[in-house]
Amino acid sequence: MGLCGWKGKILRVDLTRGKIGEEDLSDDLMLNYIGGRIAGNKILLDEMDPMVDPLGPDNKLIFATGPLTGTGVPAGGRFIAVSKSPLTGGIANPCCGGYFGANLKYAGYDFLIIEGKSPEPAYLSIVNDQVTIKPAEHLWGKWATETENAIRAELSDSKDAWGRNTPSVLLIGPAGENLVSFASIMSDGGRALGRSGLGAVMGSKNLKAIGVKGTGEVRIADVKGFQKAIIDFIGEARETGQLENRSKWGTWDLIGRAQKTGTLCSLNFKEGDFDGFKPYEDPATIRDKIRVRDEACFGCPFRCGKRSTIFDPAYPGTAKGPEHETLGLFGSNCGVADLDEIWKANYLCNELGMDTITGGATISCAMELYELGYLTGKTIGYPLNFGNGTAILELLKKTAFRKDFGDQLADGGYAVAERAGHPELFMGVKKQGFPAWHPQGRFPGLEVIGLQYATSPVGASHTKSVMTFHSQSDDLTPLVAWTKHYQDYVSIVDAGVLCWIIYHGPMWEDKASSWLELVTGVSYSQDKLMMIGEKNWNMERLFNLAAGLSSEDDGLPQRMLTEAPPRGGRVVDLPPLLEEYHRIRGWDNKGVPKPEKLEELGLSEWKVKVQ
Repeated sequence: MGLCGWKGKILRVDLTRGKIGEEDLSDDLMLNYIGGRIAGNKILLDEMDPMVDPLGPDNKLIFATGPLTGTGVPAGGRFIAVSKSPLTGGIANPCCGGYFGANLKYAGYDFLIIEGKSPEPAYLSIVNDQVTIKPAEHLWGKWATETENAIRAELSDSKDAWGRNTPSVLLIGPAGENLVSFASIMSDGGRALGRSGLGAVMGSKNLKAIGVKGTGEVRIADVKGFQKAIIDFIGEARETGQLENRSKWGTWDLIGRAQKTGTLCSLNFKEGDFDGFKPYEDPATIRDKIRVRDEACFGCPFRCGKRSTIFDPAYPGTAKGPEHETLGLFGSNCGVADLDEIWKANYLCNELGMDTITGGATISCAMELYELGYLTGKTIGYPLNFGNGTAILELLKKTAFRKDFGDQLADGGYAVAERAGHPELFMGVKKQGFPAWHPQGRFPGLEVIGLQYATSPVGASHTKSVMTFHSQSDDLTPLVAWTKHYQDYVSIVDAGVLCWIIYHGPMWEDKASSWLELVTGVSYSQDKLMMIGEKNWNMERLFNLAAGLSSEDDGLPQRMLTEAPPRGGRVVDLPPLLEEYHRIRGWDNKGVPKPEKLEELGLSEWKVKVQ
């Protein structure tokens, strides 16, 4: 019968040759790499040269579930996409919620590997073991909701024995088709594989969408123990208030924390708070104005997704979000306080298929370049001062279709700033823009956010570690160890695949091992899991080194190192943090894993590839 939790199958699709095949998943991959991000990274490392063109047919696009996906583990309904990023040139593995992961598992597959390039626009239909590459000329150019509805209608013709009809759809919008470097892959009504530009990878393969409907099941090793653990987990989440808070506010209650700590991105990260957001420090202001309903991912009791609208006939329907990151990047970081304008930017990104974080970071960078005279209204087409929400909306549409100045924005903020002669004004790492959390907070310890951004393998990210808001000490050494520990831990969360938003810190840290044992029947000690997480972090480092990145790509913008925000904040003294980080990681002073570390982690075969 095989192991519980996993389905034990890989679905491989070669778009160039139109070939579809199934492969067995090895016990080694399941037991020692678990699934999701870690097993997906392992497959990429084994099968692909890191030097490939990210937009060429040799780049692979891997959709990875984990042994907990589709089981009903609370906040365990996510999946991961793994590929090489066209934005950073390094590894990419964004995570997404919704129902796609569960459907893929129920169809019988742990992993879906997309290779090659279709000669014509196509979409992939997966209904259990019936897998078909279908023409998508009629869908090319369509926005997200229209595409999703069309594919759902086509898949609904194939009902299962119980009459269920709940397909899940992954898709790209016009931004992915036009190879925008921060195009996202959208799913299930506005959820997103947002960061690193994998929508462009999908577009480069002429793959418009993937529709999947599965009617199988996932076997649980200890059914009674599993059911009890779910009841206990929900009870504890209710008792601590986490269930109520997440369900009511989602991420909307983070504005107040960010304002208080000086960690809210503002005016291209020149400041750490924003007067225009004072009303939103009470999340009820946002909820009362735009919320339509609360939504949950598969099997999740928290319902932190927020469906919203502003009832503007020019923007019909509803949208998922905006989340805290979108509020920050299109709001305070662009000097925009009007919630309607932020909502519209979020709506356009969801429909056109673009990452709201990188989109906001790119436009806010262009705004500062404009205000300093490095970009002109003639170049852009109209004024682009901070606070100009109308210009943001016009530029987003032009970016998705690579029209006029939007063609420059489509290459990302670093490219825009570099063309203008001032790359230092782009606020990001590895050409990926900062998320909404400012690394120059007011209180001791918050500077370590800068270290987490700098060392993230996918470029600046808030989801690859756990940020601390609790230190009151100028001694950051313990927080470097904290960073390393939680980078490894989040790797395990992403292997499960669990939701980082729920399992992001010490409160639930022991849950990964208990869920894995209940579901799979395999006992994982905390030490074993942390070793696997550390192995993953080193694999990602090795991929990036082999792809041509180096320790020079682990820097922060000069502003973060030398200019404190005027209303309070602390510069990031990055060099000593990196030195200590390299030491505890077992890397040399250039950030290359030492041979003894590779041997310890079972990665010795990679040492030649990084010399």
